[in-house]
Amino acid sequence: MLRSSPFICDRLLWFLDRVENVVRKVWSVTFGRFVFVKILGIGDDTTVEVATMKFVLQHTNIPVPRVFVVLRYRGRHHIFMTRIAGKELSRRQWKAYSQDSRDHILAQLRNYISQLREIVPPPHSPPFICNVLGGPIMDHRLCVDRPYGPYCDEEQMNLQRRQGFSVERFAENFNIPEEFVGLIKHAHDLRHPVVFTHNDIAMRNIMVSGDRVTGLIDWECAGWLPAHWEYVKANWTEFIAEEWIDDLRKFIPPYDLENEADELIGWSRSWEPRLDL
Repeated sequence: MLRSSPFICDRLLWFLDRVENVVRKVWSVTFGRFVFVKILGIGDDTTVEVATMKFVLQHTNIPVPRVFVVLRYRGRHHIFMTRIAGKELSRRQWKAYSQDSRDHILAQLRNYISQLREIVPPPHSPPFICNVLGGPIMDHRLCVDRPYGPYCDEEQMNLQRRQGFSVERFAENFNIPEEFVGLIKHAHDLRHPVVFTHNDIAMRNIMVSGDRVTGLIDWECAGWLPAHWEYVKANWTEFIAEEWIDDLRKFIPPYDLENEADELIGWSRSWEPRLDL
């Protein structure tokens, strides 16, 4: 119904703005039981996230929200999508699970990550590192300012992480101890296959009901990335949840050398990549 009635949805947004508190209560026990509305920041684009969710639904059996319609209201995009059952996985909940329940959840996540990595990349030559539409990737580990890329290869992506410097100059500029320079150089000399990556595997993006994974959400950062990046990014995203970090390697292929090198490099920094490098 929503897909064919954008006018109704638009009027609903207007109504929500007028009687916000009352409508929220009514919404939560009516349409809100089945429809989730994601409201983006002013200026944020929904094109990539919507296209990514459709892409994942087409190529896997991962439980992903289905988009009904996207509307713009007062400068913000509103994505109307199916509501995933359950609730976000939390650190407290993970601690409370029995080992059997943890293992069951990890097995489901391992299956979903495997499905993503088995999707055949588009016939790019070379295999560009990009979002599902071939454009830049939203990833604050790569750059805090805005989506960056696409990258022509992993070498250029690594150059982004080093803000355009050689390993030696980067270490000198950012006070990285000399004994770690070789580790970063080794990690950045490695080349990995490009695989489809969620790129934000955090507890908050895993929906569960009991020990059943009901969905993976928030796909705005997803794209074609080197095989190690899912593990690296997941470690960075949940770095304070030690008990969860220990279990990441049970469902995401671990790349410890690359992760250690990336931790040494630290937060993302602005640098304009060029495809002619």
